[in-house]
Amino acid sequence: MRILILTIIIVNLLQAITPTDIINKQIQDLEQKRVFEEQNINRIKKSDKLFDKKNIEIEEDIDESNCIFIKEIKTNNITVFEDGYFDEIIKPYLNKCHGIRNLSNLRDKITNQYISKGYITSKAYIKAQDLNRNIFIIDILEGKIDTILSKNINNSNLYLNYNNRILNIKDLEVSIMQAERLRTQELDLQLFAGNEASYTKIYIENISEESPIYGSIGLNNFGSDYTGKYQIYNNINYENLFGISDIISLNINTTNNVLKNKNKTLGTSINYSFPIERALFELSYNYSNYKQINSDYFGNNFLSNGDNYSYGIEMDYKTFHNLNNNLSFIFSYDNKSTKNYLNDSKLDLQSYTTRPFGFGYKHSYRSESFDIYNKMVYYKGISGDKEEFAEQDKYFDKLTLDFGINKYFGIFNNLQYSSSLRAQYSNNNLFGTEEISIGGIYSVRGFNNVSLSGNKGFYLRNELIQRYDLSSIIIMPYMGFDYGYIDENEYSVSGSISGGAIGNRIYYNGINLEFFYNFPIKDTVYTKKESSDFYGVSLSYNF
Repeated sequence: MRILILTIIIVNLLQAITPTDIINKQIQDLEQKRVFEEQNINRIKKSDKLFDKKNIEIEEDIDESNCIFIKEIKTNNITVFEDGYFDEIIKPYLNKCHGIRNLSNLRDKITNQYISKGYITSKAYIKAQDLNRNIFIIDILEGKIDTILSKNINNSNLYLNYNNRILNIKDLEVSIMQAERLRTQELDLQLFAGNEASYTKIYIENISEESPIYGSIGLNNFGSDYTGKYQIYNNINYENLFGISDIISLNINTTNNVLKNKNKTLGTSINYSFPIERALFELSYNYSNYKQINSDYFGNNFLSNGDNYSYGIEMDYKTFHNLNNNLSFIFSYDNKSTKNYLNDSKLDLQSYTTRPFGFGYKHSYRSESFDIYNKMVYYKGISGDKEEFAEQDKYFDKLTLDFGINKYFGIFNNLQYSSSLRAQYSNNNLFGTEEISIGGIYSVRGFNNVSLSGNKGFYLRNELIQRYDLSSIIIMPYMGFDYGYIDENEYSVSGSISGGAIGNRIYYNGINLEFFYNFPIKDTVYTKKESSDFYGVSLSYNF
Protein backbone atom coordinates (compact mmCIF):
# COMPACT_ATOMS: atom_id res chain seq x y z
CA MET A 1 0.00 0.00 0.00
CA ARG A 2 2.90 2.39 0.82
CA ILE A 3 4.39 1.71 -2.62
CA LEU A 4 1.06 2.53 -4.26
CA ILE A 5 0.75 5.83 -2.35
CA LEU A 6 4.35 6.78 -3.22
CA THR A 7 3.73 5.99 -6.89
CA ILE A 8 0.63 8.21 -6.96
CA ILE A 9 2.59 11.09 -5.37
CA ILE A 10 5.38 10.77 -7.93
CA VAL A 11 2.96 10.75 -10.84
CA ASN A 12 1.29 13.91 -9.55
CA LEU A 13 4.68 15.62 -9.40
CA LEU A 14 5.57 14.92 -13.00
CA GLN A 15 5.89 18.02 -15.15
CA ALA A 16 5.19 16.09 -18.35
CA ILE A 17 1.92 14.49 -19.27
CA THR A 18 1.10 11.33 -17.30
CA PRO A 19 1.43 7.79 -18.60
CA THR A 20 -2.35 7.56 -18.68
CA ASP A 21 -2.51 10.68 -20.85
CA ILE A 22 0.06 9.25 -23.25
CA ILE A 23 -1.47 5.81 -23.70
CA ASN A 24 -5.05 7.11 -23.75
CA LYS A 25 -4.17 9.70 -26.40
CA GLN A 26 -2.43 7.04 -28.45
CA ILE A 27 -5.39 4.66 -28.17
CA GLN A 28 -7.86 7.42 -29.00
CA ASP A 29 -5.83 8.58 -32.02
CA LEU A 30 -5.71 5.01 -33.35
CA GLU A 31 -9.46 4.60 -32.87
CA GLN A 32 -10.16 7.91 -34.62
CA LYS A 33 -7.94 6.82 -37.51
CA ARG A 34 -9.66 3.42 -37.70
CA VAL A 35 -13.12 5.02 -37.86
CA PHE A 36 -11.90 7.56 -40.43
CA GLU A 37 -10.43 4.86 -42.69
CA GLU A 38 -13.48 2.60 -42.37
CA GLN A 39 -15.83 5.41 -43.36
CA ASN A 40 -13.60 6.25 -46.34
CA ILE A 41 -13.52 2.62 -47.46
CA ASN A 42 -17.31 2.52 -47.51
CA ARG A 43 -17.40 5.80 -49.45
CA ILE A 44 -15.12 4.64 -52.25
CA LYS A 45 -16.37 1.06 -52.43
CA LYS A 46 -16.72 -0.02 -56.03
CA SER A 47 -20.12 -0.96 -57.42
CA ASP A 48 -21.15 -4.53 -56.84
CA LYS A 49 -21.94 -6.76 -59.79
CA LEU A 50 -25.67 -7.37 -60.06
CA PHE A 51 -27.33 -9.59 -62.64
CA ASP A 52 -30.50 -9.17 -64.66
CA LYS A 53 -33.67 -10.02 -62.72
CA LYS A 54 -36.05 -8.64 -65.31
CA ASN A 55 -39.64 -9.62 -64.71
CA ILE A 56 -41.93 -11.03 -67.36
CA GLU A 57 -44.09 -8.35 -68.91
CA ILE A 58 -47.73 -9.08 -68.12
CA GLU A 59 -50.74 -7.76 -69.99
CA GLU A 60 -53.86 -6.62 -68.17
CA ASP A 61 -56.55 -9.16 -67.39
CA ILE A 62 -59.65 -8.92 -69.56
CA ASP A 63 -63.18 -10.33 -69.65
CA GLU A 64 -62.72 -13.35 -71.86
CA SER A 65 -65.66 -14.77 -73.76
CA ASN A 66 -64.09 -18.19 -74.07
CA CYS A 67 -63.60 -18.96 -70.39
CA ILE A 68 -64.28 -21.40 -67.60
CA PHE A 69 -65.38 -20.69 -64.05
CA ILE A 70 -62.58 -21.20 -61.51
CA LYS A 71 -63.55 -21.82 -57.89
CA GLU A 72 -60.20 -23.17 -56.61
CA ILE A 73 -56.54 -22.70 -57.58
CA LYS A 74 -53.77 -25.00 -56.37
CA THR A 75 -49.98 -24.66 -56.63
CA ASN A 76 -47.66 -27.67 -56.60
CA ASN A 77 -43.96 -28.25 -55.84
CA ILE A 78 -43.27 -25.02 -53.94
CA THR A 79 -40.37 -25.38 -51.46
CA VAL A 80 -38.74 -21.96 -51.15
CA PHE A 81 -41.86 -20.08 -50.02
CA GLU A 82 -44.12 -20.71 -47.05
CA ASP A 83 -47.65 -22.06 -47.41
CA GLY A 84 -50.03 -19.29 -48.38
CA TYR A 85 -47.30 -17.05 -49.80
CA PHE A 86 -49.17 -16.64 -53.12
CA ASP A 87 -52.67 -16.30 -51.64
CA GLU A 88 -52.89 -12.55 -52.28
CA ILE A 89 -51.94 -13.06 -55.94
CA ILE A 90 -54.39 -15.93 -56.40
CA LYS A 91 -57.36 -14.42 -54.54
CA PRO A 92 -58.53 -12.05 -57.36
CA TYR A 93 -58.80 -15.02 -59.73
CA LEU A 94 -61.15 -17.11 -57.59
CA ASN A 95 -64.84 -17.55 -58.35
CA LYS A 96 -64.55 -15.91 -61.74
CA CYS A 97 -64.61 -16.99 -65.36
CA HIS A 98 -61.15 -17.00 -66.98
CA GLY A 99 -59.65 -17.89 -70.30
CA ILE A 100 -56.10 -18.77 -71.27
CA ARG A 101 -54.89 -15.13 -71.19
CA ASN A 102 -55.88 -14.44 -67.60
CA LEU A 103 -54.66 -17.83 -66.36
CA SER A 104 -51.35 -17.29 -68.14
CA ASN A 105 -51.09 -13.89 -66.43
CA LEU A 106 -51.53 -15.59 -63.05
CA ARG A 107 -48.80 -18.09 -63.95
CA ASP A 108 -46.43 -15.27 -64.93
CA LYS A 109 -47.18 -13.30 -61.74
CA ILE A 110 -46.10 -16.30 -59.70
CA THR A 111 -42.96 -16.65 -61.83
CA ASN A 112 -42.19 -12.95 -61.28
CA GLN A 113 -42.33 -13.48 -57.53
CA TYR A 114 -39.60 -16.10 -57.90
CA ILE A 115 -37.56 -13.80 -60.13
CA SER A 116 -37.87 -10.84 -57.74
CA LYS A 117 -36.44 -12.99 -54.93
CA GLY A 118 -33.49 -14.06 -57.10
CA TYR A 119 -34.76 -17.46 -58.31
CA ILE A 120 -34.27 -16.53 -61.95
CA THR A 121 -34.22 -20.12 -63.28
CA SER A 122 -37.46 -21.09 -61.52
CA LYS A 123 -40.84 -20.71 -63.19
CA ALA A 124 -44.50 -21.55 -62.94
CA TYR A 125 -46.12 -23.52 -65.77
CA ILE A 126 -49.49 -24.97 -66.72
CA LYS A 127 -49.90 -28.64 -67.50
CA ALA A 128 -52.71 -30.04 -69.59
CA GLN A 129 -55.54 -30.66 -67.12
CA ASP A 130 -59.24 -31.38 -66.74
CA LEU A 131 -61.10 -28.27 -65.54
CA ASN A 132 -64.51 -29.88 -65.27
CA ARG A 133 -64.34 -29.64 -61.48
CA ASN A 134 -63.45 -25.93 -61.77
CA ILE A 135 -60.08 -26.52 -60.09
CA PHE A 136 -57.03 -24.94 -61.74
CA ILE A 137 -53.54 -26.27 -60.96
CA ILE A 138 -50.27 -24.36 -61.45
CA ASP A 139 -47.06 -26.38 -61.21
CA ILE A 140 -43.71 -24.90 -60.20
CA LEU A 141 -40.35 -25.88 -61.62
CA GLU A 142 -37.72 -24.67 -59.16
CA GLY A 143 -34.42 -24.43 -61.01
CA LYS A 144 -31.45 -26.13 -59.37
CA ILE A 145 -27.69 -26.11 -59.71
CA ASP A 146 -26.12 -28.90 -61.71
CA THR A 147 -22.48 -28.05 -61.10
CA ILE A 148 -20.13 -25.10 -60.60
CA LEU A 149 -17.07 -24.92 -62.81
CA SER A 150 -14.34 -22.43 -61.97
CA LYS A 151 -11.08 -21.21 -63.43
CA ASN A 152 -8.33 -19.40 -61.49
CA ILE A 153 -10.45 -19.22 -58.35
CA ASN A 154 -11.37 -21.52 -55.47
CA ASN A 155 -15.10 -21.23 -54.81
CA SER A 156 -15.33 -23.96 -52.15
CA ASN A 157 -15.99 -21.52 -49.29
CA LEU A 158 -17.95 -19.01 -51.37
CA TYR A 159 -20.84 -21.29 -52.26
CA LEU A 160 -21.32 -24.37 -50.10
CA ASN A 161 -23.33 -27.55 -50.73
CA TYR A 162 -24.47 -26.48 -54.16
CA ASN A 163 -25.43 -29.91 -55.53
CA ASN A 164 -29.20 -29.92 -56.12
CA ARG A 165 -29.44 -26.55 -54.41
CA ILE A 166 -32.13 -24.26 -55.78
CA LEU A 167 -30.36 -21.53 -57.74
CA ASN A 168 -30.70 -18.03 -56.33
CA ILE A 169 -28.76 -15.39 -58.25
CA LYS A 170 -28.56 -13.21 -55.11
CA ASP A 171 -26.50 -15.91 -53.41
CA LEU A 172 -24.15 -15.89 -56.38
CA GLU A 173 -23.94 -12.08 -56.28
CA VAL A 174 -22.92 -12.23 -52.61
CA SER A 175 -20.27 -14.82 -53.46
CA ILE A 176 -18.87 -12.49 -56.10
CA MET A 177 -18.93 -9.55 -53.67
CA GLN A 178 -16.96 -11.61 -51.16
CA ALA A 179 -14.47 -12.73 -53.80
CA GLU A 180 -14.00 -9.30 -55.36
CA ARG A 181 -12.88 -7.80 -52.05
CA LEU A 182 -9.55 -8.95 -53.43
CA ARG A 183 -8.00 -6.82 -56.15
CA THR A 184 -6.61 -10.04 -57.65
CA GLN A 185 -10.13 -11.34 -58.30
CA GLU A 186 -12.34 -9.91 -61.01
CA LEU A 187 -14.93 -12.53 -61.83
CA ASP A 188 -16.86 -13.36 -64.95
CA LEU A 189 -19.96 -15.46 -64.23
CA GLN A 190 -21.99 -17.29 -66.87
CA LEU A 191 -24.98 -19.63 -66.66
CA PHE A 192 -25.54 -22.60 -69.02
CA ALA A 193 -28.24 -25.22 -69.34
CA GLY A 194 -27.51 -28.31 -67.28
CA ASN A 195 -27.68 -31.96 -68.20
CA GLU A 196 -31.25 -32.24 -66.92
CA ALA A 197 -34.31 -30.08 -67.30
CA SER A 198 -34.46 -27.21 -64.74
CA TYR A 199 -30.75 -27.65 -63.90
CA THR A 200 -28.10 -24.99 -64.57
CA LYS A 201 -24.33 -25.12 -64.90
CA ILE A 202 -22.43 -22.19 -63.40
CA TYR A 203 -19.10 -21.10 -64.82
CA ILE A 204 -16.91 -18.65 -62.89
CA GLU A 205 -13.60 -17.34 -64.21
CA ASN A 206 -11.15 -14.96 -62.55
CA ILE A 207 -9.84 -12.61 -65.24
CA SER A 208 -7.72 -10.36 -63.01
CA GLU A 209 -3.98 -10.13 -63.55
CA GLU A 210 -3.16 -8.03 -60.49
CA SER A 211 -0.33 -8.96 -58.13
CA PRO A 212 -1.38 -10.57 -54.83
CA ILE A 213 1.11 -8.36 -52.96
CA TYR A 214 0.41 -4.66 -52.55
CA GLY A 215 0.64 -1.97 -49.93
CA SER A 216 1.76 1.53 -49.12
CA ILE A 217 4.49 3.43 -47.33
CA GLY A 218 4.13 6.94 -46.04
CA LEU A 219 5.41 9.80 -43.96
CA ASN A 220 3.60 12.68 -42.26
CA ASN A 221 4.15 15.28 -39.57
CA PHE A 222 1.11 14.33 -37.45
CA GLY A 223 3.18 13.19 -34.47
CA SER A 224 3.85 14.89 -31.13
CA ASP A 225 6.85 16.57 -29.56
CA TYR A 226 6.88 13.87 -26.86
CA THR A 227 7.29 10.78 -29.02
CA GLY A 228 8.36 12.04 -32.44
CA LYS A 229 7.06 14.71 -34.78
CA TYR A 230 7.26 12.66 -37.97
CA GLN A 231 5.19 9.49 -38.28
CA ILE A 232 6.34 6.68 -40.54
CA TYR A 233 3.84 4.03 -41.56
CA ASN A 234 3.82 0.98 -43.77
CA ASN A 235 1.06 -1.34 -44.90
CA ILE A 236 1.52 -4.57 -46.82
CA ASN A 237 -1.19 -6.99 -47.94
CA TYR A 238 -1.09 -10.49 -49.35
CA GLU A 239 -4.14 -12.01 -51.00
CA ASN A 240 -5.18 -15.64 -51.20
CA LEU A 241 -2.60 -16.88 -48.75
CA PHE A 242 -4.62 -20.08 -48.31
CA GLY A 243 -6.56 -19.81 -51.57
CA ILE A 244 -9.93 -19.08 -49.95
CA SER A 245 -10.40 -15.43 -50.99
CA ASP A 246 -8.53 -14.41 -47.85
CA ILE A 247 -6.47 -11.29 -47.18
CA ILE A 248 -3.74 -10.80 -44.59
CA SER A 249 -2.63 -7.25 -43.79
CA LEU A 250 0.33 -6.05 -41.75
CA ASN A 251 0.60 -2.44 -40.54
CA ILE A 252 3.53 -0.79 -38.79
CA ASN A 253 3.48 2.76 -37.41
CA THR A 254 6.32 4.55 -35.67
CA THR A 255 8.06 7.94 -35.59
CA ASN A 256 11.42 9.46 -36.36
CA ASN A 257 12.41 8.58 -32.75
CA VAL A 258 12.19 4.85 -33.43
CA LEU A 259 15.96 4.31 -32.98
CA LYS A 260 16.14 6.26 -29.75
CA ASN A 261 16.01 4.70 -26.29
CA LYS A 262 13.34 7.09 -25.02
CA ASN A 263 10.41 9.26 -26.11
CA LYS A 264 9.20 6.95 -28.83
CA THR A 265 6.16 4.91 -29.85
CA LEU A 266 5.56 1.85 -31.98
CA GLY A 267 2.29 0.47 -33.28
CA THR A 268 1.65 -2.72 -35.21
CA SER A 269 -1.44 -4.58 -36.33
CA ILE A 270 -2.25 -7.76 -38.21
CA ASN A 271 -5.63 -8.42 -39.81
CA TYR A 272 -6.80 -11.57 -41.53
CA SER A 273 -10.17 -11.89 -43.26
CA PHE A 274 -11.90 -14.70 -45.12
CA PRO A 275 -15.48 -15.39 -46.26
CA ILE A 276 -17.82 -18.33 -45.81
CA GLU A 277 -20.75 -17.69 -48.13
CA ARG A 278 -22.59 -14.61 -46.73
CA ALA A 279 -20.38 -14.31 -43.64
CA LEU A 280 -17.10 -12.41 -43.69
CA PHE A 281 -14.83 -13.13 -40.73
CA GLU A 282 -12.00 -10.84 -39.66
CA LEU A 283 -9.37 -11.70 -37.07
CA SER A 284 -7.29 -8.83 -35.73
CA TYR A 285 -4.36 -8.21 -33.43
CA ASN A 286 -3.13 -4.73 -32.48
CA TYR A 287 -0.14 -3.68 -30.38
CA SER A 288 1.26 -0.26 -29.51
CA ASN A 289 3.70 1.04 -26.90
CA TYR A 290 5.41 4.19 -25.71
CA LYS A 291 8.54 5.01 -23.74
CA GLN A 292 9.20 8.44 -22.25
CA ILE A 293 11.56 10.12 -19.80
CA ASN A 294 9.85 12.60 -17.45
CA SER A 295 11.23 14.99 -14.84
CA ASP A 296 9.74 16.11 -11.54
CA TYR A 297 10.03 19.52 -9.91
CA PHE A 298 13.35 18.52 -8.31
CA GLY A 299 15.01 17.62 -11.62
CA ASN A 300 14.84 13.86 -11.06
CA ASN A 301 14.19 11.74 -14.13
CA PHE A 302 11.61 8.97 -14.20
CA LEU A 303 10.93 6.42 -16.91
CA SER A 304 7.28 6.03 -17.86
CA ASN A 305 6.35 3.40 -20.37
CA GLY A 306 3.39 1.29 -21.32
CA ASP A 307 1.78 -0.83 -23.94
CA ASN A 308 -1.64 -1.55 -25.32
CA TYR A 309 -2.68 -4.68 -27.15
CA SER A 310 -5.93 -6.17 -28.33
CA TYR A 311 -7.17 -9.09 -30.32
CA GLY A 312 -10.62 -9.85 -31.61
CA ILE A 313 -12.93 -11.40 -34.14
CA GLU A 314 -15.76 -9.84 -36.14
CA MET A 315 -18.37 -11.43 -38.37
CA ASP A 316 -20.12 -9.33 -41.01
CA TYR A 317 -23.16 -11.22 -42.32
CA LYS A 318 -24.66 -9.91 -45.55
CA THR A 319 -28.45 -10.15 -45.27
CA PHE A 320 -29.82 -8.01 -48.09
CA HIS A 321 -28.69 -6.20 -51.20
CA ASN A 322 -30.09 -4.71 -54.37
CA LEU A 323 -28.97 -2.16 -56.94
CA ASN A 324 -28.78 0.65 -54.37
CA ASN A 325 -28.65 -0.94 -50.92
CA ASN A 326 -26.42 -3.24 -48.89
CA LEU A 327 -27.34 -4.41 -45.39
CA SER A 328 -25.19 -6.49 -43.03
CA PHE A 329 -25.43 -7.57 -39.42
CA ILE A 330 -22.30 -7.42 -37.29
CA PHE A 331 -21.14 -9.53 -34.36
CA SER A 332 -17.79 -8.97 -32.62
CA TYR A 333 -15.67 -9.86 -29.61
CA ASP A 334 -12.54 -8.03 -28.44
CA ASN A 335 -9.97 -8.45 -25.70
CA LYS A 336 -8.24 -5.12 -24.95
CA SER A 337 -5.42 -4.73 -22.44
CA THR A 338 -3.50 -1.67 -21.30
CA LYS A 339 -0.48 -1.68 -18.99
CA ASN A 340 1.49 1.30 -17.66
CA TYR A 341 4.76 1.36 -15.71
CA LEU A 342 6.80 3.90 -13.77
CA ASN A 343 10.48 3.00 -13.32
CA ASP A 344 9.50 -0.57 -14.22
CA SER A 345 6.88 -0.69 -11.43
CA LYS A 346 3.42 -1.49 -12.70
CA LEU A 347 0.77 1.20 -12.12
CA ASP A 348 -2.16 -1.00 -11.15
CA LEU A 349 -4.83 1.70 -11.31
CA GLN A 350 -3.76 2.50 -14.87
CA SER A 351 -3.56 -1.10 -16.08
CA TYR A 352 -6.69 -3.00 -17.05
CA THR A 353 -8.38 -5.37 -19.50
CA THR A 354 -11.82 -5.09 -21.09
CA ARG A 355 -13.65 -7.76 -23.07
CA PRO A 356 -16.66 -6.33 -24.92
CA PHE A 357 -19.11 -8.20 -27.13
CA GLY A 358 -20.78 -6.19 -29.85
CA PHE A 359 -23.64 -6.59 -32.27
CA GLY A 360 -25.28 -4.21 -34.71
CA TYR A 361 -25.83 -3.45 -38.37
CA LYS A 362 -24.16 -1.74 -41.31
CA HIS A 363 -26.08 -0.21 -44.20
CA SER A 364 -25.05 1.65 -47.33
CA TYR A 365 -27.08 3.32 -50.07
CA ARG A 366 -25.72 4.54 -53.40
CA SER A 367 -27.33 6.53 -56.19
CA GLU A 368 -25.99 8.58 -59.08
CA SER A 369 -25.91 11.84 -57.11
CA PHE A 370 -25.26 10.81 -53.50
CA ASP A 371 -24.37 7.92 -51.23
CA ILE A 372 -25.01 7.23 -47.55
CA TYR A 373 -23.29 4.96 -45.05
CA ASN A 374 -24.38 4.18 -41.50
CA LYS A 375 -23.31 1.71 -38.85
CA MET A 376 -24.70 1.21 -35.36
CA VAL A 377 -23.21 -1.19 -32.81
CA TYR A 378 -24.15 -1.97 -29.21
CA TYR A 379 -21.26 -3.12 -27.00
CA LYS A 380 -21.52 -4.98 -23.70
CA GLY A 381 -18.55 -5.54 -21.42
CA ILE A 382 -18.83 -9.21 -20.53
CA SER A 383 -15.68 -9.53 -18.42
CA GLY A 384 -12.42 -7.78 -17.61
CA ASP A 385 -9.57 -7.28 -15.17
CA LYS A 386 -8.85 -4.18 -13.10
CA GLU A 387 -7.38 -3.01 -9.81
CA GLU A 388 -9.78 -3.35 -6.88
CA PHE A 389 -9.91 0.42 -6.31
CA ALA A 390 -10.35 1.39 -9.98
CA GLU A 391 -13.67 3.20 -10.44
CA GLN A 392 -14.24 2.34 -14.09
CA ASP A 393 -16.86 -0.26 -15.03
CA LYS A 394 -15.78 -3.43 -16.75
CA TYR A 395 -19.40 -4.54 -17.25
CA PHE A 396 -20.32 -1.50 -19.31
CA ASP A 397 -22.90 -0.77 -21.98
CA LYS A 398 -22.32 1.61 -24.87
CA LEU A 399 -23.83 2.41 -28.24
CA THR A 400 -21.85 3.79 -31.19
CA LEU A 401 -23.08 5.31 -34.43
CA ASP A 402 -21.20 6.09 -37.63
CA PHE A 403 -22.94 8.02 -40.39
CA GLY A 404 -21.59 9.44 -43.61
CA ILE A 405 -23.04 11.15 -46.66
CA ASN A 406 -21.50 12.27 -49.93
CA LYS A 407 -23.43 14.55 -52.26
CA TYR A 408 -22.16 15.11 -55.81
CA PHE A 409 -22.82 18.17 -57.98
CA GLY A 410 -22.17 19.06 -61.59
CA ILE A 411 -22.41 17.10 -64.82
CA PHE A 412 -19.36 15.00 -63.98
CA ASN A 413 -19.87 15.00 -60.18
CA ASN A 414 -16.64 17.00 -59.78
CA LEU A 415 -17.97 19.05 -56.87
CA GLN A 416 -18.56 17.03 -53.73
CA TYR A 417 -19.88 17.69 -50.23
CA SER A 418 -18.88 15.09 -47.63
CA SER A 419 -20.03 14.79 -44.04
CA SER A 420 -19.24 12.09 -41.47
CA LEU A 421 -20.49 11.62 -37.92
CA ARG A 422 -19.15 9.53 -35.05
CA ALA A 423 -21.28 9.37 -31.89
CA GLN A 424 -21.27 7.35 -28.68
CA TYR A 425 -23.62 6.99 -25.72
CA SER A 426 -22.95 5.29 -22.38
CA ASN A 427 -23.98 5.89 -18.77
CA ASN A 428 -20.94 4.04 -17.41
CA ASN A 429 -17.53 5.18 -16.20
CA LEU A 430 -15.42 3.87 -19.07
CA PHE A 431 -11.77 2.98 -19.39
CA GLY A 432 -9.76 4.98 -21.93
CA THR A 433 -9.98 2.22 -24.55
CA GLU A 434 -13.78 2.54 -24.58
CA GLU A 435 -14.21 6.34 -24.47
CA ILE A 436 -14.97 8.62 -27.37
CA SER A 437 -12.50 11.45 -27.93
CA ILE A 438 -12.64 14.62 -30.01
CA GLY A 439 -9.66 16.57 -31.27
CA GLY A 440 -7.06 15.50 -33.82
CA ILE A 441 -6.30 15.04 -37.50
CA TYR A 442 -9.02 12.40 -37.87
CA SER A 443 -11.79 14.01 -35.78
CA VAL A 444 -11.98 17.76 -35.00
CA ARG A 445 -9.10 19.42 -36.80
CA GLY A 446 -7.18 22.27 -35.15
CA PHE A 447 -6.58 20.29 -31.95
CA ASN A 448 -3.63 18.10 -32.82
CA ASN A 449 -2.04 18.18 -29.35
CA VAL A 450 -5.10 18.02 -27.12
CA SER A 451 -8.46 16.28 -26.99
CA LEU A 452 -11.60 15.93 -24.91
CA SER A 453 -12.90 12.48 -24.02
CA GLY A 454 -15.74 10.84 -22.17
CA ASN A 455 -18.55 8.32 -22.20
CA LYS A 456 -21.00 10.42 -24.28
CA GLY A 457 -20.32 12.65 -27.22
CA PHE A 458 -19.95 13.03 -30.96
CA TYR A 459 -17.94 14.75 -33.66
CA LEU A 460 -18.99 15.84 -37.12
CA ARG A 461 -16.59 16.42 -40.02
CA ASN A 462 -17.61 18.36 -43.14
CA GLU A 463 -15.73 18.96 -46.37
CA LEU A 464 -16.45 20.71 -49.66
CA ILE A 465 -14.21 19.22 -52.36
CA GLN A 466 -13.58 20.24 -55.96
CA ARG A 467 -12.01 17.62 -58.23
CA TYR A 468 -9.84 18.39 -61.26
CA ASP A 469 -8.72 15.61 -63.61
CA LEU A 470 -5.60 16.76 -65.46
CA SER A 471 -4.47 13.86 -67.61
CA SER A 472 -2.94 11.38 -65.13
CA ILE A 473 -3.00 13.84 -62.22
CA ILE A 474 -5.99 14.33 -59.94
CA ILE A 475 -6.10 17.50 -57.84
CA MET A 476 -8.68 17.90 -55.08
CA PRO A 477 -8.62 21.16 -53.10
CA TYR A 478 -11.00 21.22 -50.13
CA MET A 479 -12.34 23.27 -47.24
CA GLY A 480 -13.45 21.68 -43.99
CA PHE A 481 -15.37 22.49 -40.83
CA ASP A 482 -15.53 20.13 -37.82
CA TYR A 483 -17.49 20.20 -34.59
CA GLY A 484 -17.28 17.98 -31.53
CA TYR A 485 -19.05 17.69 -28.20
CA ILE A 486 -18.41 15.69 -25.02
CA ASP A 487 -21.25 15.52 -22.53
CA GLU A 488 -20.76 17.16 -19.15
CA ASN A 489 -20.86 14.50 -16.43
CA GLU A 490 -18.63 13.12 -13.69
CA TYR A 491 -16.92 10.68 -16.07
CA SER A 492 -15.85 13.10 -18.84
CA VAL A 493 -13.51 15.92 -19.76
CA SER A 494 -16.44 17.80 -21.29
CA GLY A 495 -17.06 20.69 -23.63
CA SER A 496 -17.57 21.55 -27.30
CA ILE A 497 -14.91 22.52 -29.81
CA SER A 498 -14.82 23.31 -33.50
CA GLY A 499 -12.11 23.71 -36.09
CA GLY A 500 -11.51 24.38 -39.75
CA ALA A 501 -9.27 23.11 -42.53
CA ILE A 502 -8.04 24.23 -45.92
CA GLY A 503 -6.01 21.80 -47.98
CA ASN A 504 -5.27 20.00 -51.21
CA ARG A 505 -4.94 16.34 -52.17
CA ILE A 506 -2.94 15.30 -55.22
CA TYR A 507 -2.88 11.82 -56.76
CA TYR A 508 -0.41 10.74 -59.42
CA ASN A 509 0.68 7.20 -60.39
CA GLY A 510 0.32 5.75 -56.90
CA ILE A 511 1.75 8.83 -55.17
CA ASN A 512 -0.63 10.58 -52.77
CA LEU A 513 0.30 14.01 -51.46
CA GLU A 514 -1.79 16.08 -49.07
CA PHE A 515 -0.95 19.40 -47.50
CA PHE A 516 -3.29 21.42 -45.34
CA TYR A 517 -3.76 24.13 -42.75
CA ASN A 518 -5.89 23.27 -39.68
CA PHE A 519 -7.00 25.86 -37.17
CA PRO A 520 -9.18 25.97 -34.04
CA ILE A 521 -12.37 28.02 -34.11
CA LYS A 522 -14.02 27.32 -30.75
CA ASP A 523 -12.05 26.28 -27.64
CA THR A 524 -12.79 25.14 -24.12
CA VAL A 525 -10.88 26.12 -20.98
CA TYR A 526 -9.19 22.71 -21.07
CA THR A 527 -8.07 22.93 -24.72
CA LYS A 528 -7.23 26.63 -24.99
CA LYS A 529 -3.55 26.33 -24.06
CA GLU A 530 -2.83 23.38 -26.36
CA SER A 531 -4.96 24.06 -29.45
CA SER A 532 -3.14 25.84 -32.24
CA ASP A 533 -2.84 26.28 -35.98
CA PHE A 534 -1.25 23.30 -37.65
CA TYR A 535 0.39 22.96 -41.04
CA GLY A 536 0.30 19.31 -42.07
CA VAL A 537 1.90 17.32 -44.87
CA SER A 538 1.33 13.68 -45.75
CA LEU A 539 3.11 11.78 -48.50
CA SER A 540 2.50 8.13 -49.38
CA TYR A 541 3.26 5.73 -52.18
CA ASN A 542 0.99 2.83 -53.12
CA PHE A 543 2.62 -0.20 -54.69
